[in-house]
Amino acid sequence: MNRIGVFGGTFNPVHIGHEIAAVEFYGKFELDKLLIIPANIPPHKKSPEDILPQTRFDMCRICFDKYKSLYNIEASDIEIKKDGVSYTFNTLETLKKIYPDSLIYFLVGSDMFLYLEHWHRYAELLEMCVFVVACRNNNNTDRHEILKLRENLISRGYQIELLDNAAFEISSTELRDKIKSNNYDLSDYLSPEVLNYIKERKIYVLQ
Repeated sequence: MNRIGVFGGTFNPVHIGHEIAAVEFYGKFELDKLLIIPANIPPHKKSPEDILPQTRFDMCRICFDKYKSLYNIEASDIEIKKDGVSYTFNTLETLKKIYPDSLIYFLVGSDMFLYLEHWHRYAELLEMCVFVVACRNNNNTDRHEILKLRENLISRGYQIELLDNAAFEISSTELRDKIKSNNYDLSDYLSPEVLNYIKERKIYVLQ
């Protein structure tokens, strides 16, 4: 049975933390394919930036193209092609039709995992895939809550795994602010390909 990984998010912008998590996700769970799926309209986040979904997809495609010789990782516009809010349940429902004989692993950040019961049709979603939780920081309180929720969900028959990935201590909001200010070395946060794309198109008002 093939293993299909799904890594969704706003990716506004896609940064090195996303890359690290994706590669570690791919390797740890021995994925046959990993789809990077930027949301059209994310249900839980409202971005203050007027950045088109297609632009976020293009950044993801450019970012992950360089891994093609090593891994089967690709950006997918499956959510962007659909109008309206991007619900993970609907996306996985579609992917299960595309990959009917595959096991789907869904990567989620620890912050969104703790918000899980507010997700659209979350109980059904949990039955459709293996949830993999990426720890986004080293906060011991958060980790305790993650482990507590994981234990509760496993006791109810759901498959919940942990990705102890290297923490990337910056939020997308903070990163956009750094880009706007144009006073920071961004090489620790953005791949050269993505940074060049942002500069060329003056995204986030980078001059």
